[in-house]
Amino acid sequence: MTGGALVGIATVALLLGSSASDLRVSLRTTAGAYLADIAAIAPVAGHETTFDYYERLNEDLVELDSAVPQGYAPEQWSQTVTRTANLDLDLATQLIHRSYRSMASVRGLAEILVRSSRDGTMQPAAVYVPSGYVPGRPAPLIVLLHGDPQSETQLLGAPYLATLADQTGAIVVAPWGRGYHDFRGSASDVYDALHEAQRAFTIDPQKRFLAGYSMGGFSVFEVAPDHPESWDAVMCIAGSILGSDSERVIARMAHTPFYILTGSADETIPTQYPTSTAAFLIAAGFDVSFYSQLGGNHRLSSLMPILTQSWNDMLRGIMRAPPPSFGKLALPAETSSNGRPP
Repeated sequence: MTGGALVGIATVALLLGSSASDLRVSLRTTAGAYLADIAAIAPVAGHETTFDYYERLNEDLVELDSAVPQGYAPEQWSQTVTRTANLDLDLATQLIHRSYRSMASVRGLAEILVRSSRDGTMQPAAVYVPSGYVPGRPAPLIVLLHGDPQSETQLLGAPYLATLADQTGAIVVAPWGRGYHDFRGSASDVYDALHEAQRAFTIDPQKRFLAGYSMGGFSVFEVAPDHPESWDAVMCIAGSILGSDSERVIARMAHTPFYILTGSADETIPTQYPTSTAAFLIAAGFDVSFYSQLGGNHRLSSLMPILTQSWNDMLRGIMRAPPPSFGKLALPAETSSNGRPP
């Protein structure tokens, strides 16, 4: 381990202070209780993902002692790790006690479970309700799909998304989707989370948005055509439409505006793929706003300038003219298990 990494760990430990020790104890204790009860939890949460929630607690313990990743300030990283761990603890505790928080009761950041319309299991979603939300006053809703490898708690654990939500009054709901690649096979969980949010909160019927980051940015083109009337706009962050999804999007989403974001230095999802997506949609007659962050990479934090602008544009119904010409770029045909084009 380098000297810089040791300094990073020491800085995070200092920022967390005694709360880190308390959090470690809670994670270990909860992990033990969860594992002891896992056979009973499995039919409630679904056999396919029940062990995933136990692994999250162990991963959180590792993250508490990890070095600050490149691109994060120590304070920002400590907030992200702490918030993610608390969400994972919240999820595990609800499953252990079979007692589930209602989405309507959430203020600020929390983890909830929604009963699946497909198989009756309880499926998790992270939720952020901004401080300015007032019941009875219509608020925008953004359903946000996570990347891979990433959980919904890791996505909303980052403090900058909460800041954006507070600034715009938008409620954000991030479903887990059972970890399925590109949300294929778990689109119903996304719509269950959407419908639960519409029951729980006063949602503006003209401001319901589907957004996705990385794998989630690919997934919006898979999920949105199932019920295009549910979405007033779609945002793709560091993702792309696949050739296999293109016909469904054209056939079912003719009146949907799209917001496409990319970092010019993204090595995970090369900028040519979001760019080709924007070009394809424009050529098909869609309204498209395209945003490119100069020097931005695949970290969501590096895209915050354009995410802030596009987030505000989407909520206000503003469409910005894309560059006059993208050239001829082919859509990717598929993605690999890590969300990258092959």
